[in-house]
Amino acid sequence: MKLSYLSIPLLLALPSVSAAQSVVLRGKVEDVSGTSGQFFLDCTDVDLSSSAFNLNLFVGAQTEIHGTWNGSVSNPAVVVEAIQVVQETFEIGGGGKIGEEARPHVTGAPGSLAVTFASLSTSFAPLGSSGTAFLGGNPFPTGAGTIGGSGQIEFSIPIPNDPALIGVDVFGQGAVVAAGNVLLTNPDCKTLEN
Repeated sequence: MKLSYLSIPLLLALPSVSAAQSVVLRGKVEDVSGTSGQFFLDCTDVDLSSSAFNLNLFVGAQTEIHGTWNGSVSNPAVVVEAIQVVQETFEIGGGGKIGEEARPHVTGAPGSLAVTFASLSTSFAPLGSSGTAFLGGNPFPTGAGTIGGSGQIEFSIPIPNDPALIGVDVFGQGAVVAAGNVLLTNPDCKTLEN
């Protein structure tokens, strides 16, 4: 898929209108506390289930999932058909404290373009083999640059020293562009604190 830098934010904001379809997800598998056999993708509202895999074996691991989505943006659910453990590709670093800095960083092939976004809500927009965008509302860019020789790039975003922000959930995700192909990263999230 060939894309310009400016088209990435547009892709991340696209809603999906299809019924059940095949999707690619990247993210950490978590279990629902106090339940048996209920799972979700961390920092999202995506429910995960599988008759083919024991998802307990993947709890806490960053994964790439191929599955069938139920077609709902408000209550997305994915039946996992293939799953593998992969490297984390995005993290919101820093402590998430007001008056300090968030440090989103992306891992990828040196020389690739990395773009990061943040939002105050989540959504679900599958974008084929590129992955799935999880940011809702109006995602705003938080950084863009070329991944260096270390395979990682980090951005610095000041968090206003405003007590009204305490308790606000911030969701982030990135995209890596290499040779005209876009790969959406795993999501991450932070709750702002004092």
